[in-house]
Amino acid sequence: MSSLIAITESLRRAATAGETVVLATVVRVVGSSYGGVGARMLIRVDGTTVGLVSGGCLESDLCAHAVEVHSTGIPRVVSYDTRADDDAVWGLGLGCNGLIDVLLQPLSPPRAIAVADMLSTALTASQPAVLATVSKSSASRDEPAVGAQALFTVDGTVSVGDWAGSAALAGAAGRIEEARSAGRRGLVHEVGSTQIAFEVVAPAIRLVVCGSGPDTAPVCRLAAALGWSVTLVDHRPVTEAHAARFPGARVVECAEPAALTQVVALTERTAAVVMSHHFARDAEYVKALITAGVAYVGVLGPRPRTERMLAELAARGEEIPSGAATLFGPVGLDIGGDGPEAIALAIVSEVSAVLHGRTAAHLRDARAALHESVSR
Repeated sequence: MSSLIAITESLRRAATAGETVVLATVVRVVGSSYGGVGARMLIRVDGTTVGLVSGGCLESDLCAHAVEVHSTGIPRVVSYDTRADDDAVWGLGLGCNGLIDVLLQPLSPPRAIAVADMLSTALTASQPAVLATVSKSSASRDEPAVGAQALFTVDGTVSVGDWAGSAALAGAAGRIEEARSAGRRGLVHEVGSTQIAFEVVAPAIRLVVCGSGPDTAPVCRLAAALGWSVTLVDHRPVTEAHAARFPGARVVECAEPAALTQVVALTERTAAVVMSHHFARDAEYVKALITAGVAYVGVLGPRPRTERMLAELAARGEEIPSGAATLFGPVGLDIGGDGPEAIALAIVSEVSAVLHGRTAAHLRDARAALHESVSR
């Protein structure tokens, strides 16, 4: 997520400077790969890059291809196939054991702005969006060219490139919900001679941190480094010096915890951590968050403290089940370590696991593929 945000910002800067760049995007994976479908790298004319499409295996070779794409202005797809465990022909030392197709797109300043706007729309959407990209085309007059894109969101469709009214777009529309509902990272569909790669782009995780003690700062820093949208809530008036303690986070005042929903937008994709160290205030935060139906509510402190909160709320007639699936108290994964930074790592790791539907188990013990292969 942080890489996608960095690429979006770099696209805007390049456009402002009048610079044409090349965007490399993984559009198909069969087998295993480092980043999966949607992994991106921005390549400038001087050879500098932003982002990664692999663990370092493909980047230098893609930069060499990008030189030609930049000079010709013609997009192309570069394929790497290492499924036979023999990549001597590439001389790249690949270790992914998979087929990887990477689309190289030359982006003029206007086109770079359009792509940046499209990615920003996906990152700020309320639900996962689906980005459709033409990765193969006959380039006939009636079909979209390689690199043409359209973004499908819950609120409607934002089209980018010359794709309006094409038969390929009409054929693609039926695959949007399939890709989104399956939760797959990628899906490849063919309409005649046109091949379309579908990428599910999840919006940035929205994290609300209730409290402003010293232990909240590393939580905010780590979450912001992951590209999450972080809001810190404090019951005291916000000053510039106070807000500076939490770089990467938006700091807002909420004098009364019961008014939390009026200060911060809370949705079913919001995660929240309650850590103000004030029992009555924390209890009100928990009540507001669970009532709002957020995806995750973590409560700092020992289990008896959380149980006491719920008991007191119940005694007041508040219907908050102690076994609520979204309530995690004590907060965090059991990963060991001491100090605020270790606690922050445990908290952010648990939030990530819950919102991505993962169990936080050892990958060593997993029997399924780490990344689902793109299917047709």
